[in-house]
Amino acid sequence: MVSLTRGRVIALSIAAASILAVVGVLVPPQPHEVHSPGGEALTARSVNSTNALYYNQTIKPSQSLDDIRCALWHLRNPTTSRCPDNAELAGLYFTTLSQTENTLYVPWQECWGTPHGPGGFDVEYQPSRQALVIHCYVAKPWYWTEPRIMGVEAAPPAGLLLVPTIGIPNGSLSVIEDDRIEHLLGDDSTEFQLGIATIS
Repeated sequence: MVSLTRGRVIALSIAAASILAVVGVLVPPQPHEVHSPGGEALTARSVNSTNALYYNQTIKPSQSLDDIRCALWHLRNPTTSRCPDNAELAGLYFTTLSQTENTLYVPWQECWGTPHGPGGFDVEYQPSRQALVIHCYVAKPWYWTEPRIMGVEAAPPAGLLLVPTIGIPNGSLSVIEDDRIEHLLGDDSTEFQLGIATIS
C-alpha cells in the first residue's frame, strides 16, 4: 500500500512537471518594462512625421531638431550639399514639433528589431556606461514561429524619440536599442548602437 501511494505521488509529480514544462514552452509571460540595476528611468515620447521615409542608415541623435530635419532631407536628396532653410524643413518633417530645451531627438522607427506581438518600450539612462538605453520588449513563449508576410509593405513614417536630458551630464552619450524577448524562464536580449550624441 505504501509503494502504491508513493507511485501515485511520483506519477502526479511527473504530470505536474510536464504541465509546467508545456506551459513554459507554449505560454508567453506578461510583457513588462525593463529596469537595469543603477539605471534611471526616463519619460520619453515617440512621435512620427506625416512624411513616410524608409531609411536603413543611422541618423545621429542631436539636441537640435533642425539638424535632424536636415539629415532626413539629405536622405531623399543625397546629391545636394545644402539643406533648405529651417522654416521649409519644419514644413516637411515633424510639422507639429518645435525646438525645446533639455531634449535629445533620437531618429527612431520604433521597435523594429523585436518580433511582432504584445510589448512596448521604455527608456533609461545608465550612468555606469554613460548610455541612453531604449528597451524594446515583447513576450513570447519558448516555442513560436515568426509569421511569414508576403507582398509589399508601405514605408513607415520617419520617427523621433524625444528624451529629456535633465540629469544627464554633458559629454558623449551612447544611444543603444535593446531588443528583448521575454520568456517565462528568462529573457533573450540583443543590443545595438543607434549612435553617439553630444549632450551640452
